[in-house]
Amino acid sequence: MASAGWLDEVRRVLEHVRASDATEVEVAASGFRLRLVRRPGRIAGVAEPRAVAVDAPVDGTPLPAPLTGVFYRSSAPGAPALAEVGDRVEVGAVVGLIETMKIFNEVLAERGGRIAAILAESGQLVHAGDALMIVEDAAAPPGNEQAKP
Repeated sequence: MASAGWLDEVRRVLEHVRASDATEVEVAASGFRLRLVRRPGRIAGVAEPRAVAVDAPVDGTPLPAPLTGVFYRSSAPGAPALAEVGDRVEVGAVVGLIETMKIFNEVLAERGGRIAAILAESGQLVHAGDALMIVEDAAAPPGNEQAKP
């Protein structure tokens, strides 16, 4: 009789697929192959992303989620947020984290400027491409300000 280890592995893979937006996954091992295909519109147990209201119209560029997962504004529970409304950020600055399959991925600012709005709540499921924040263009490139004598 075959070991039940493969069944535990299949269950683990299914849990990860359910938590993702993957539509097709294939796993192959010695003497074993598993192919899962998800039909559109039949995703059970996945919460819809919530929109966060912005008090006033905001100009700027949306910062999209680079992948699907759970968005976090801080690096640890109780830690300060990585970015707040009004903060100035440079290209490549870490402004959040997205947890996917138990791995935390940094969300990096794609452009420099000021955080004008934060659109996603900490702990919210976001999908790749969802707007997480709005970044206003920098009036002057950071570091180019000169002190007046």
